[in-house]
Amino acid sequence: MAFGGSIAGAAATRRVAAARIDGRIEGREAVASPPVVERAVADRAESAVVLVVLDGVRWQDVFEGADPGLARRHGLDPRAWSNPRDLTPNLHRLVEADGVALGAPGRGAPMSASGPQFISLPGYLEIFAGKPDLGCDRNDCPATDARTVLDDVAARSGPDDVAVVASWPNIARAASADVTSYAVTAGRRLVTRPARLRADAATSRWLERGRAAGPWPGKGDYRPDAFTAPIALHYLESARPRFLFVGLGDADEHAHHDDYAGYLEAVHQADVFLGDLAATLDRMGARGRHTTILVTADHGRAADFKDHGPQFPESGRVFLVAIGDDVRSRGTGGAARRHTLSDVAPTVRALLGVGGGTGDPISEIASALR
Repeated sequence: MAFGGSIAGAAATRRVAAARIDGRIEGREAVASPPVVERAVADRAESAVVLVVLDGVRWQDVFEGADPGLARRHGLDPRAWSNPRDLTPNLHRLVEADGVALGAPGRGAPMSASGPQFISLPGYLEIFAGKPDLGCDRNDCPATDARTVLDDVAARSGPDDVAVVASWPNIARAASADVTSYAVTAGRRLVTRPARLRADAATSRWLERGRAAGPWPGKGDYRPDAFTAPIALHYLESARPRFLFVGLGDADEHAHHDDYAGYLEAVHQADVFLGDLAATLDRMGARGRHTTILVTADHGRAADFKDHGPQFPESGRVFLVAIGDDVRSRGTGGAARRHTLSDVAPTVRALLGVGGGTGDPISEIASALR
C-alpha cells in the first residue's frame, strides 16, 4: 500500500476485455447496464464513495497525454508521457475495466467548474455544497456556512462515516461549517477528532511524518501529497468510512512554479495513488466491491499552463471519472448534457442512498433516488 505501488490485484479482479484504439481509452458508448443498476440499488447499504480531487490537473493531460509544445518550451523530451496511458496508466486501466470517463475531447458534452472564478476554494465549495457561487471569490474565504455532502452523509450514517484527507489546508473551510464533527486532516497541522484519526498506528505514523515535513512544493501549512496519500489509504482500510474525500495538490503547486516537469511527475504520482486505492479496495470485501471512486479537478488551467482564474475562461473546463461496480455506464461515450462540479454532491448522495441537498445526480454514474 506504499505510495508508488501498482494495481495488479485490482486489475485481476475488475478487468474486462477492452480493445485499445489509438493508444487512448476505448471509445465505447456509455450505456447503462440493467444488472449493474439493480445491484447498485440492492446494495446501497454497503455502498461507499471515495472522492479524489486532483487540484488543477488539466483534462488535456488526462485524456491526451503531455502537451508536446509545453514539453519543448520547458526543455523536456516531447515524447515523454505524450501517450496518456504512460502518464496515467492506472486511471485508464481502471476506466476500461470498471468505469466511465466524462469530459474527454470530442466525447459528448464537457464538464466544468461553474465559475466565474476558476480558482481552488470556490471550486471546492461547489464540490462539497453542490451549488455554484457561494459568495467566495478568493482562496482565503472564511469557513463555509452551507450544508455540504459531508453533513448529509453524516445525518444518515453518523459522523464516523465521513472523513477528509487533504494536502491543502484551506480545503477544510469548504468541507463543512463544523469540521470538528468529523475526522479531517488538511495540511500538516489540522487534525480534528484526533483519537479517531490516530486509532490506526500506520495512519498515526504518516500523520506525524507529514507534520514534520516541509511544505514544498506548496508553502505555509501545505502537506506534500507523498504524505497525504498514505494517510488516506491507511485510514480508508482501517476506519472504512462511507464517504472519504481525498485532496491531492502537488500538481497545482508545481504548475504555479511554471514547472511542467514537476507537474507531470505529480500527475503521474497521483495516478499511482489511484492504483494503490484500487488495490486497497480489493482487500476490503463487499465494502470494497461497492465503493465508487470519483476523480475530478477543482479547476483546469489556462492555455499558458501556469495560470488559471476568471481571466482565463478555458481554465474552467475539468473532467470526471467514475470507477466501480455500481457505476451505471461504461466507457467514454460522453455525457448527454453539460455537467458541472455542482453535480458531484448529488451524485455522491445518489450512490450512497442519502437524501438532502438539491440538484440531480449525473445519470451516467448514478440513478436518482426514488
